[in-house]
Amino acid sequence: MRLAVSGSHGTGKSTLIAALLDSRPDYQHEPEAYEALADEIPLASSEGPSLEGLESLIEHTVAVVASHGTGSRVVFERSPVDYLAYATASHDAWTRASAAGFVEAHLPRVRESLRHLDVIAYLPLSPDGPVAARAGEDEAFRSRVDEMLRRALIDDEYELFAGTSPEVLELSPLPQLQMAELLGRIGAEDPG
Repeated sequence: MRLAVSGSHGTGKSTLIAALLDSRPDYQHEPEAYEALADEIPLASSEGPSLEGLESLIEHTVAVVASHGTGSRVVFERSPVDYLAYATASHDAWTRASAAGFVEAHLPRVRESLRHLDVIAYLPLSPDGPVAARAGEDEAFRSRVDEMLRRALIDDEYELFAGTSPEVLELSPLPQLQMAELLGRIGAEDPG
């Protein structure tokens, strides 16, 4: 199964993936693009990467996702959709028109890349969730990213999930429930 774990920063993606890999060592892990490209990604403000940086992150993620064929057992930390959410949530970094143009320009590649995923597990932000905002972190920005991800993944605001696109699984914001929910879904098709 080709699984992407999506969510705003601080929702517990890395923790959940580490637990999954402990439980299912047959899975390969693809870290988020920012880990692979951090030194090359220009930052716009406290809200993260510039539009050029987000473009590099999307391109990297799309390429990595496409490199794993049907039947692969891999978990991706973030999906290409995450970077659309970051673009639309970044009010301070660029204008809404710039963000909308960015999303429109990248929608076809993101939509195409999703056919290389079987499941996207969405970790919603919650006050009762696993990770509190870190010192100096913009809580409003983190909430906007979560809202944009919900619109893209759950509400399908960009019409990404027509045809053979992946299933979107919204996990509980509570860490003690997430692993069971995820394993329940993986086990349905991929007994390991």
